[in-house]
Amino acid sequence: MGTTMMIATTKWKFQLRVTKATKQDQSKLERLLGFLRNTKTRKLYLRGMSSRQLMAFIDAAFALHFDSKSHTGVLFVIGGVVVYVASRKQKCIAKSPTEAELVGLTDNLGLVELFHEFISFLFGKPIPIPIVYQDCTSVISLVTRGGGITRTKHMRARVNLGKECFDEKRAIVTYLNTKEMWADGASKILEGKPFLQFADFVTGIKKPLTTGGR
Repeated sequence: MGTTMMIATTKWKFQLRVTKATKQDQSKLERLLGFLRNTKTRKLYLRGMSSRQLMAFIDAAFALHFDSKSHTGVLFVIGGVVVYVASRKQKCIAKSPTEAELVGLTDNLGLVELFHEFISFLFGKPIPIPIVYQDCTSVISLVTRGGGITRTKHMRARVNLGKECFDEKRAIVTYLNTKEMWADGASKILEGKPFLQFADFVTGIKKPLTTGGR
């Protein structure tokens, strides 16, 4: 499970290259296999829950793919333990980084609510309102204050969807510095120290601070 979460974004990349792989892709695949071989003894650490707070980190990488579609990374934490990681290509083309972040956020608000309901069921009693961390202040402004110039009905619907969710206190959206956004490792491929920090976080070696500070 921990390994799957660590390579979620890389796995997506290879899935898109299956029918058009190159020698460069072969080299990257061999590098990935080497990483898996060298980390086969790596453990997944699950700590006792000190908090019932569900935290959702949602990030997007703008126009990451050849067809100009963006990519969304999602990471859920409860009680200091990473319980869910997803890396997905967005289904529509965003015209700006702000739109890409808005699409990523609104695509996953329903999942946040479902997770919250499921965890409440497991505990047998209500848990605190989930916190959604977002590193784009423009998106936070759109889904909390409304307004702005939305160029299409589609984007206006997404703004109103997010605003309704946060106005009704079904979730709380909070700004988080980009350097502390753990979902960054699920929205694009990281290398070197940033990847190792992400890997340590999702496998439980590195415990989050009050939010996700690195």
